[in-house]
Amino acid sequence: MRHTPQHVSSSRSACGVAVGRKPLTVQEILELEAALMEVFRTIRELRERSPAARYIKFPPLPAVLSESIAIAITPTLFGSDWRGRYGGSAADLIVENLATRSALRVEVKATGQHAFQELKDKDLRADVLIWFRFGHRLELGAGEIEAAVIECPGKYVVSQRRLDVRRFEAIAGVREAQKVFRFESLAAMLATRATSVREEPIQLGNVVG
Repeated sequence: MRHTPQHVSSSRSACGVAVGRKPLTVQEILELEAALMEVFRTIRELRERSPAARYIKFPPLPAVLSESIAIAITPTLFGSDWRGRYGGSAADLIVENLATRSALRVEVKATGQHAFQELKDKDLRADVLIWFRFGHRLELGAGEIEAAVIECPGKYVVSQRRLDVRRFEAIAGVREAQKVFRFESLAAMLATRATSVREEPIQLGNVVG
């Protein structure tokens, strides 16, 4: 159910944003991805050399990576009038329309090969969920990245659950509701050269409040 658009304060302190917190720059995002690829490659090679290394787990994807990417490509995912920033205690991000001053609470997730993610109550209460799906990219050093944008995730997942992409998309209504962007690389994603399963920018009506 959509909320009536409202004007909201653009003050970052109003949303409890930590003073001095900044997203990574494009260069820092790319450097972090390269570092993660090196870590994943090292663990994979260790596993190939030593059976005991199978107990070494691949690291989780840092939240600062996915959140910084989401902020950087907000105009691509939501439309040219939209900008993203950290949301403090309200949400991972606040995505605001510069023309109407309406804003959205956005939660951000990211997964790799196994694509398991725990959707918590805060994620389900968000106006929008962004789910970055890196697939085998970090392990193999190449591959597509998907960015799925789901409005009102709590409409489809009613309680906290741990899901992979396949199980998530099997939930009634999710495939029709989500908007999926595909990028050939992270560099292409940050350059906003994206193709989407739908051509128009996502149209969202939910607002903070």
